[in-house]
Amino acid sequence: MTDAARVLCGSCLTYGLMLQPALAQTGAGQPAADASAGKLQEIVVTAQKREESLQETPLAVSAITSEVLEQRGTVDVSRLTSFAPNLTTTTTPGSTSSSTIAIRAIGNGDPILTSDSPVSIYVDGVIIGRQAGAAFDLVDLERIEILRGPQGTLYGRNTIGGAVNLITARPKDKFGFTEKLSYGSWNQWQTRTTVDTGQWGETGIRAKLAYVHREQDGYVNNLNAPGDLDPGASQIDAGRIALSFDRGGAFRADYAFDHNRRKGIPAAYQATIANANVLRLWNASPTYPGGNAPQVSADRLDRLYLPADDYNTDEVSGHALTLEFDINANTLLRSLTGYREWSQITRNSAMDGQGGILALTVSPAALAPPYSFIPTGVRPVTLFSAGVSPRSQHQVSQEFNLIGKVNERLHYVGGLFYFKERSREYSQQSMYIALPPPFPAAAAPTQGVISYTHESESKAAFAQATYDFTDRLSFTGGLRYTEDKKDLIQVAPFVRRLTPDFSRTNWSATLDFKVSSDIMTYARIATGYKAGGVNARSANSGFDPEDLTSYEIGAKSELFDRRLRLNGAIFYVDHKDMQMQQFVAGSRGAASNTVNAGKAEYTGIEAEFEALLTNRLTLSGSVGYIDRKFKEFLIRDQVTSALVDIKDSAHFTYSAKETANLALQYDLPRFSIGRLSGRLEYNYRGKVYFQPTIGPNYGTPFNEQMASAARSLVDARLTLADVAVWSGKASFALWGKNLADEEYRIHGIDFGGLGYAGNVYGEPRSYGIDVSVSF
Repeated sequence: MTDAARVLCGSCLTYGLMLQPALAQTGAGQPAADASAGKLQEIVVTAQKREESLQETPLAVSAITSEVLEQRGTVDVSRLTSFAPNLTTTTTPGSTSSSTIAIRAIGNGDPILTSDSPVSIYVDGVIIGRQAGAAFDLVDLERIEILRGPQGTLYGRNTIGGAVNLITARPKDKFGFTEKLSYGSWNQWQTRTTVDTGQWGETGIRAKLAYVHREQDGYVNNLNAPGDLDPGASQIDAGRIALSFDRGGAFRADYAFDHNRRKGIPAAYQATIANANVLRLWNASPTYPGGNAPQVSADRLDRLYLPADDYNTDEVSGHALTLEFDINANTLLRSLTGYREWSQITRNSAMDGQGGILALTVSPAALAPPYSFIPTGVRPVTLFSAGVSPRSQHQVSQEFNLIGKVNERLHYVGGLFYFKERSREYSQQSMYIALPPPFPAAAAPTQGVISYTHESESKAAFAQATYDFTDRLSFTGGLRYTEDKKDLIQVAPFVRRLTPDFSRTNWSATLDFKVSSDIMTYARIATGYKAGGVNARSANSGFDPEDLTSYEIGAKSELFDRRLRLNGAIFYVDHKDMQMQQFVAGSRGAASNTVNAGKAEYTGIEAEFEALLTNRLTLSGSVGYIDRKFKEFLIRDQVTSALVDIKDSAHFTYSAKETANLALQYDLPRFSIGRLSGRLEYNYRGKVYFQPTIGPNYGTPFNEQMASAARSLVDARLTLADVAVWSGKASFALWGKNLADEEYRIHGIDFGGLGYAGNVYGEPRSYGIDVSVSF
């Protein structure tokens, strides 16, 4: 039996024997708010755009409270992997602010601004149009909701994998102040300040201000740069201002402004494997004065010679205005208006894991017949790098919701949606080609530039209704019509304009049945649509939308007087016209196409659980498994130029077949100083591939070697809370992450055409302390 199978079987055994309730669906192991009464707390979600109990929502939803985010030290969207089954999140390679999210094996690791993500992120109902810039700091959240499976009816396009809802904390009625200080490994400092003004007299106006400053050195020592320029180093300032108006009448209003400014050095790309030509080139470097020895290793290195790059800079800001009006006792009209903008400048991003490599360079003529060359000197050589590359995006969105009920049996949600964005990118790419014998150990340069402006516009109308046939049996049906328009104006490497448009009608149908007051089952069919787009890296004009249909059966239960909560689902997905990234023949890995190359089917199971074993001891966990199969994967053979189907050898990217999480928390009885609690957590993720193809004929000869093996992470936290300090309370916490110092890869690129592949490794073991005071 494989390690993955043992983990899965062990998790399923725990699932069956312990009947633990849903970890992430109940807040991923949050302390029971009603522990003194021996019950788990009720969780309210807005996954269907109206408030309802999690246990009465016929969807696969995970809700994570602010307490759990605090316990796990979660600071941005890229660190949500352990919060739900069949979920993978991480930062995007070469960036400090972009995220890659995959739910139920559906994700997109390509950060280009002309391609959409199949998982959308929302902040208080306002969509974040790009996952580029989406890894902003979570300044002041009330909870996170992770919706798994297509959400095409209520959330629309680009949610075929699911959706992530970030719900911020509203201003409170009374004055409050919280200050948190943290210090940890790699000289990590963080301060977080939150102030609630309380209600201003009898005006009904309340305000909340939150500010976070976080900085740290890198966790890989760049021997060519000072510590504050080591890979992983960052300086982050994030703030949020929220205003709320509510006098208890029919009208309510909420406004929020958030701003994130981030400076950082992206995590280091480390050369994992290289061919003979590249090794010959690199090994010649020490023969030149000042040349460094090459560093190629399949194991994580904590000391590297890398270029002394300057910081990447990112700025993200947004405005959100929510207006609500009670038309009558049964009908609510809601308006959601959003404006967001993001800008980024990356500087000299090197992606060969070397720095200070000196090599003989020759004229580019060496790359073409008659293969003559002229030496041009000895100079620093980086096989692949991006120069100063600015990117930006701004968007406006407007949504209207009408929410209500006709009578006690018929509830409905309807709405109109509008979205428009404009993005720009200018990217310089520089490459050196290691020459084969009989040439000497030398490299020939080549360069490329991408420059474009891209606009996207989307309009939609939707409706969903729930009818209760009886107190136990209900049916929910939904319909959404969407129109999308894209407009690409490109000036390099091609001069052209492309204006495709698409439209889709998506629907969903759900039947749920309450077996008892504690157990609910449901069956759901839903369709999803990811918009088509345009290619900016190659002459290929564009690609069509992709569609899927999901079939799901699930159950939610609260047992033994709400001491156990267990939620789970089994699903099958039929996925068509999959948008796949494929290297362009002759580009040596520098250019890729997005093409509709694939068809696939997924069969999966997932469960989440939480149990009050005693009034002090809570056990929680989750498990997910997906059997993924391509039914078709078409690709152009770069040697024969034939179109071939490699469905039996292609891989799904940035997602694992198996995921599992287990957490144990013990809350000691209160004593004279305060309350002491301890938490131990284990997270497992199966093998992950970073590119779909394997083989030199497809430009990816090293994909198998650079894949990430299954990994296990262990975290722990010890907290002393409710310590009396003047008129307030203080808490102190010691924490450790990746305590076993597991080596694991989070990204990889197979530059097969250049003769090497590289990986980014996850953070090594770290420790820290948190101190907070609240009044």
